[in-house]
Order: sequence, then structure tokens, then C-alpha cells
Amino acid sequence: MSDISFDDAVLNDSQASNQMDFEIREECSIAPNDEPVCVDGTVGDATNKSLLQMILSRKRLSPTNKRNSHIESVAKYWGEFYLDSPTAALVALLQFVVEVSGSHYQIPDDTSMPFSYSDILSNSSSHFSNTHIYPLIRKPADVFVNQVGSFLNALLLVANKFRSDSYQLFLVQLTNFVMACSESNIRTFRHTATMIGLKIMTILSDLKSLDDEIAMTVWMQMFNSMFVARSRDIVTDIRLLCISELGQWFARYPHCHLQPTSLRIFYEALNDGSGDVIQCSLDNISVLCRKDVLFSEIVALTSEFREILVELCLGKEDAIAEKSVQFLTHFHVLSAEILTDDVCRVLEQLIMAANRGLAQAAADLFILRRNGLDGETFCQRVKHLLQLFIECGHEQADYLVDSLIDNCELVLDWKSMIAVLLENPKSRELSDIHCSSLIAILLAGVKQATAGEIPPGRYTKDLKREPRQGAQERATKCLAPVLPELLRTYANRLQDIERLLELPKYFCFDYYHEQNRMGQLNELVEHFELIIFDQTSSTTVLQITVKTLEFLNRMIPIPLTKQLLNSAVTNYKMAWHRTQDTSPSRSTHNESNRLLATLRLLTVLSGHFNLSKWDLTEPLLFSLKMLLRQRRLPNGDDLPPEAFSLYLKACFCCLCWDMENLEGTALNNVDMDEYCDVLHHNLEDYLYVTFSLVGKSNTEPLAYPCFSYTCDLFVLHGNLCGSSNPSIRSVAHVPSGNELDILEGFLMEHFLELSPSDLMLETNSDQLQRIRSILTSYLKVVCLGVVPTMRASKFYEYYVKYHAPFGDVMRCSMELALQRNPIHFAMTMLHTCLLLYAKVFPDDTRHAAGQRALRPAEFSELMELANRLAKILISNPMEHRECVIALHRSGILFVFELAQKQPTEATKKLPFLRVLKVFVPLLLVQDKTRILNFFEPYEQLIIPTCNRNDIAHLKEYRNALRPRKTKSYPQAT
Repeated sequence: MSDISFDDAVLNDSQASNQMDFEIREECSIAPNDEPVCVDGTVGDATNKSLLQMILSRKRLSPTNKRNSHIESVAKYWGEFYLDSPTAALVALLQFVVEVSGSHYQIPDDTSMPFSYSDILSNSSSHFSNTHIYPLIRKPADVFVNQVGSFLNALLLVANKFRSDSYQLFLVQLTNFVMACSESNIRTFRHTATMIGLKIMTILSDLKSLDDEIAMTVWMQMFNSMFVARSRDIVTDIRLLCISELGQWFARYPHCHLQPTSLRIFYEALNDGSGDVIQCSLDNISVLCRKDVLFSEIVALTSEFREILVELCLGKEDAIAEKSVQFLTHFHVLSAEILTDDVCRVLEQLIMAANRGLAQAAADLFILRRNGLDGETFCQRVKHLLQLFIECGHEQADYLVDSLIDNCELVLDWKSMIAVLLENPKSRELSDIHCSSLIAILLAGVKQATAGEIPPGRYTKDLKREPRQGAQERATKCLAPVLPELLRTYANRLQDIERLLELPKYFCFDYYHEQNRMGQLNELVEHFELIIFDQTSSTTVLQITVKTLEFLNRMIPIPLTKQLLNSAVTNYKMAWHRTQDTSPSRSTHNESNRLLATLRLLTVLSGHFNLSKWDLTEPLLFSLKMLLRQRRLPNGDDLPPEAFSLYLKACFCCLCWDMENLEGTALNNVDMDEYCDVLHHNLEDYLYVTFSLVGKSNTEPLAYPCFSYTCDLFVLHGNLCGSSNPSIRSVAHVPSGNELDILEGFLMEHFLELSPSDLMLETNSDQLQRIRSILTSYLKVVCLGVVPTMRASKFYEYYVKYHAPFGDVMRCSMELALQRNPIHFAMTMLHTCLLLYAKVFPDDTRHAAGQRALRPAEFSELMELANRLAKILISNPMEHRECVIALHRSGILFVFELAQKQPTEATKKLPFLRVLKVFVPLLLVQDKTRILNFFEPYEQLIIPTCNRNDIAHLKEYRNALRPRKTKSYPQAT
């Protein structure tokens, strides 16, 4: 294999590679006997190194105890150097602060006291390699700070043993310089000096007692002149440093020199614009409130700042809101008067928040306040939960259960819930709304415990959740024996019935095979039959019942199901025949209602069960065509409009089942030709009806589902073209040009009916969903290869303009089309761009292309379209290599198609090279060379006829294709 090459643009070194590296690359400067090098470099033959270089030497890679020993040795020898040469040693210490800040400036060795801090800072500021990247914001910043902090600790321990005058001189000079740096308007000095100053203050609190006047004076001076100012710094990291270190000082209280009133700083930081600062403040207060000497002050401040804390709970930043709720809950335990009942009710409603962490924090507050008292019955305890659910005004029981499922046993106590629901019609302990809420919570608890589902719309750090062990078996044992009774008990409440009907989907079906329990399943199916044939049942209940029945029958074939289906088909046929009886004694209105009811059931059943054995397709199609003819006559439609919609759906479902049976029929080779002829004829009949509606009246509401049904059938039948069986191929239907024109005309008219902004209005949401539905159906036909992909270019042209309402649908279809046929998709992208390009440069223009290109506003939408199309390919240039190459070659051919015959005319298309240039970064290095070789001969043909602007287009595209310097890596061995 040849070497692999990459552009430098791909392998650009990160900005961090240019920043200062303080790590010493030579061997450790410790002598063989581990004797450290003195600051003045006089020990052995070691080179002279600064303090920072010595503490960051490779010696730090050794075990911790040896590393600390090395730092302590450096501090010890600096102390000896200080006692011998105070000025030189202090210069070395100031140099340490300068270097830690990231400056390369070297303070002259002959600098003498008193030091001019302003001059040192001024000179240091001009020796940064990059003031935007300095040690404290590098990736290994934590290690760096730890090393600096360890050295400062060792240094102050050494200095603590100096004589009073020497110690005071050292401490004053170091802290004064640090405070001067902290006041600098250069961020790196200010940030670094704040870190060093705060570390010094913390160490001083450990080393000295309150009666040490020197330390106390210096500490308070630094607090008042440095900490107070920097705690309000514009830089978030600096404010965070201050708040973090303040927590350390109070944690070591009373060894620092602060009074409890200074705790206000934490509470004032709750107004900070940084979430990290706010969280740090909350964490510190939560820890400090456990100290008896601070408790009363913290409680008082918490009460004072309660409104701010509640606002944080209700804010937009979920992490801060979660932390704030936890904080207030903690204080509510310590002091109940912190939160009023009204505030608690507001916070408890956060149980319905989309963020799971925040919702669980609110759930903890609820459990603390309203989980019931010992000795209360389940019904009494669950009332609190039901009341919360009602107060929230939210029907998302899934959210409520998800918030409580880990910490509240109530939501999983299904046995007690069932007992209450069965007993309540007699006891009336719960109101109807409470019972409905309890059923919703029962369903949500079973669903989440058995399936491990995360409720739609709720987001969490851990997106993976497993079912609870044994939950499915336990739910089945609790519910299977009593579910028919529950359905009978709440038969008159449709919403409750809908929820109860979903429960069998989460059962363990081995339960019915054990101990001869099939009778329970048959009893359940019998009750389903009662619901299905109840003419007053809502469509929603009917659909849920049939869907659950289909699921049960799939898991355990149930003989009663076949009887149920047979009864439904028989009832429909009888009702249809009665409507054909024109005798005067018949009530047309009653017969029409009966037909409509049986048809409604038959349509729902056909969506879930294969009814082919009853040969319904042709009778249903006959009725559908008859209804179509009646609709064309004045007052000729006796049935309500719903009947036509039901027939459309029922016929579609039957045609789909017939298609599914095709493969089995082919295997059995039973009357294959006749079966295929009938199937093809039925398809033609159905398409006749759907195109009559889609093509005739664009205002017809049924045209939308007709459009979708037609596209889906095109997909089903179009995939049969590649079959090896000639009979099956005869069923295949390739849409004709006229059929596609009708569909595209209908879609385009409604697609452009409203502007993108109007479509996004809430008042037009129904219209938006209808258009999305038909657009998805059409693009499904395109991206699955039933019709040429390029036909969709007329809609992809609006990818940018209509990106808000339809961008996701278009991109999904384009990604599927790309996977299916990269070359066809390349031509689709080219034609999409050309449609918009033609609007920018119409054919009848008399202006030169170069003059037109000087108006970039006309190109903006086109260029944005090209960029959005490029993003589809950028995820995997290697996989999409064929598509990108085809796009460039075809684009070049379009630009230069007249190059040999009419070079002057060819130059008018040169601006299109700017569009092609957008796709150049998608080419691999070797492919750029190939495209460049393909491009150059055409370029040479028209250069003599080009003006300056034309040359610019050629040059930009050529330069983009020209490979840059490459880095080669040999093949791995």
C-alpha cells in the first residue's frame, strides 16, 4: 500500500501546540545523589534553572512522596539562598510569579529593592507568546496548579522558621507583588496572581494562629484589596477561584480571619452570570451549614435570599435548578420555616420538568413533605400523590412516575392500587378524577418497570435504562387475574378503558401456560369482543383494543380471535347488503349507520389482521368506486364523508395484505397467473379512485390520504420489478410520467401554498402536518429508487428556504438516496443547484457573467444551499468519494459544455465554479489531482476569451483543487 497523505488543513496543529511548555525536556537537574540544584546554579555541574523549571522538572513523574520531597528540597535551598542573599532570592521568587503567568520575561539579576512592580509587569507583558493561552487554562492545568500550590506550601513552611524581620520582609514582598499582579488589566497576570494569592492565604490560615499579627495583617490586606475585587472580576474562572477558596477558608473556621457575616459573599454570588460560580456557592453553603457556629447565620441568609434561590430553581439552566432544589430541600429539613407551603407546591411541580435530574430533585422534596405518615392506609397516602398529579395540570403520568420510581414505593405498589380501584366503586374513598389519575400512574409504573423506557421528551445524563428484575412477572401476577374485572368496573369511562387496554402489552405470557390459566386469557379476549362490537365505543378505544388483541394473538394464538374476525366480516357484509335493499320498509338512515359502524370496525381490523381469506378486496373496491360515482352526482352520496375515508383505508390495507401473500402464493405455485392478474387489476382500480381525487380537486380533504396511499403502493409494487418470477413482475407498477406529474403538481401547489414563517405558526399546525405527510410519502418513492432521484430536485431546490418546516424530512430522504445510489444522488445535487442557479442567471440575460457575479446577494441562497448539501457528505468523505467525484466532473462538464464551439458563451457559466468550490474540501487529496487534470484542458480552451472576473472564477476553483503541502505517513507494520 502506498503512503497515505493528508492535507495540512486537515492536520493543523492545535492552537495549544503553540503555547508555552514549561516542562523541562532535559533530564532532571538533580545531582546523582539527589541533591537539588540551588537557585543560583552553584551546585555541581547542573545548568541554572528558575524555580518554576525546577518544580516542574521530570522529577515530578516519580512517586508522590519523592516528588514532594523534591519540591521541599527546592524550597529548603531557596530559604538558604534567601538568608544568604535576600534581594537575589526575592528576585528569583518574583521571577517565579512571572513565569507561572506564562511570560518569558527575565527579571535582571541586578534588580535591587525597593522593587518597581509596575516596571516588572510592564516589561513582562511584552514577552508573552500568546496571552489568550496560558498555563492556567491548558489541559493539564490541575496538575500545574497542584505543583505550584505544593511549592508555595513548602516555601511558607520554610519561611515560617525565619526570624521575624526576615519573615516579614519575605511575606510583604511576595504578597505585595502578587496583589500588584492581581490588579493588572492583562488577564493572565490577574488570573495567575489570584490563584497564587488565594493559595498563600489558605496556607497562612493553616500555619499561623489568630494572634500572629504579621500573618493576620497580611491576610486581611490581601482579603480586602485582592479577594474582594477579584470575586467580582469579569473573568469567570477568577470569580470561581475566589468562591472556591472562600469555601476552604470557612471550612477551616475559625483559623482564618473572617467573621460569619462574610458568608454573604456566597449568597451574593447567586446572582452571578456563571452557572459554575453559582453551583460552587451552593455546594459550599451546603457543606458549611453543618458547622454549628455558622448555622444560624446561614439560615438567616438563606431566608433573606430565598426568592433568588426559588428563581434559580425555575430558571433555564437545568443543572443550577437541580442544585438549587436540592439546596432548598436540604435546608427545609434543617429548618422547616425556610419554605412556605406555597413555595413548596411550586417547586414540587418541577416533577414534570423535562430534565430528569431536576424532576427527581423536586420528587425528593415531595417525598419529604407528602409521602404520608406511619400508620396511614395506602389510600390515604396515595391521595397526596394523586393530588400532586392533578395540581400539576399535566396528563403525563409517565413523567410523574419516572421522577418517583427510584425513591417512592407508592408508584410500584400495584397490588394496593388494584385493591383500591376495585373497592372504590363501593367505598367511594376516591373521586372519579382521582381514580383516573391512579389508573394512569398504574399504567406508567408497569410500562417503565417492565420495559425500562424513558418517557418521550425527558432527557437525562444516563440515556440507558434496564427493566427492573422480576417486574414483568410481578405485574402479570397482579393484573392478569383482575384485568377483565377492572375493564367491567370502568367500562363507562373511555379514557380509563384506553389505559387499561394497554396493560396486556407488558405481561409475561408464560404466566398463561402455567397452572392451566388460559381461561383467564380467554375471559380477557371475550371482554375485548364486547368492547369491539359495542357500537358506542370511541374510535380510539376501538383502535387500542384491536391493537392489543393483535399483540395477544401474536404472542399466543387464540381461537376466539378467528371467530371475532369472522363475525366482524359477516356483520359488514350483512350491513352492506341491507343498504342495497331499496324496499320502502327499510330505514335508509339506520342501515347507513349500521354499515358505517361495521365498516369502521372492519377498517381498524384490516390494519392489524390479514383478512385475505375472506376475499374482501374486490367487494370493498366495488363499493369504493360506487361511492366515487355517487359523489359526482348531485345529492348522490347517501353515506357520510367518513365512509369514503374508511373505504379508502380498508382497500389500501387489503391491497397490502394481498401483496404480502404474494410470496407465499408463488411458493405454492397455486393459480399464480390468475392471482397476479387479479392483484394488478385491483391496484389499477384503486389508483383510478385515488388519482380522481388528487388530480381533480386540490381542495378535497381526502386528497391528502389518497396521495400517501398512492405513494406507498408505488413503493410496494415498484420493488417487484427485479423479481425473477415473470408472474410477480407482471404485478409491478412503474409510475408513468403522467402519474408523477399529477402527484408532483399536487405536492408543489400545497408545498408553496404558505410561506415558511406562516407554516410555523401554531394556527397552521394542521396544514403543516398534512404537507409534511405528503412530502414524506413522495420522497419515500424517490429515495427508495421507484422513480428517478433527480425528479425530487424541484423540491430540494427549496431546502434552504423551507428548512424550518421541512428540512429534516428532506435531509433524511437525501441521506437514504445517497446510500442507495451515490452517482444518481450526485446528479440530483447538481440539478438542485442548477435550478436555483438558473433563477440567478436566466438564459435571456445580456450581461456578462463576471458583471452579474459582482452582486453577491443573488448568490447567497444558492451558496447556502450548496453548503447545506455539502454537510450531508462531510460525515464520511471516503464512503461518499464516488458521489463527490461525479458531482465535480458533471459540474465541470456543465460549465464548459460550449467551450469548444462557443468559448464566449461558455464563460457565462463560470460563476457556477463558485458553487463547485464548496464541495472541494470533500475531495480526497488524490482525487483533487484527478479533478484538476480533468479541469485544466477545458480551462485552457476559454482563457483567451475571459475577462478579469472570469479569470478570478477559474483561479479560485483551480487553487482550491491544487493540493497543499502534505504530510506523509508510512504504512503501519
